[in-house]
Amino acid sequence: MEKIEIKYDKKKLLPIIIFFAACIIGSTYFIFFTDKFATNQNIKFLIIPVNLFALYMIFTQMKRLLDNSSIVTLTKNYIEINEDGKPLTFSWTEIKELRIEKRQSGKSEVDILSIKSDTRTGEVNISPLDKNVDDIRGLIRNYRP
Repeated sequence: MEKIEIKYDKKKLLPIIIFFAACIIGSTYFIFFTDKFATNQNIKFLIIPVNLFALYMIFTQMKRLLDNSSIVTLTKNYIEINEDGKPLTFSWTEIKELRIEKRQSGKSEVDILSIKSDTRTGEVNISPLDKNVDDIRGLIRNYRP
């Protein structure tokens, strides 16, 4: 067990992609191909930004789904978190505070791994990862000297 890489859970990302794709297909069909809204031009213009937003969401989730990089990497010497595409590496000796906390994000709670040293601070959402919070806590206990 030299190195553990924790990545996005692909089973959690796929339903989001399917939902937004179904929204695009359903709304486009309903607005453009049914008689109820065929004459209403305002709703046709409104659906364009909504579908663009849904396409953006599909693109970002597909990028996460296809990206095979790790979000949290643990070794005996350091912990590395990938914070918005920027990897931050903290040696275990320089870490002053390391905690996992729940934060409110809209209507749901997400788990955040927060790491602080004298010079840097890093946070990453660990809710969509392929290991749950208790597993990550256990791994940190095993790897941190």
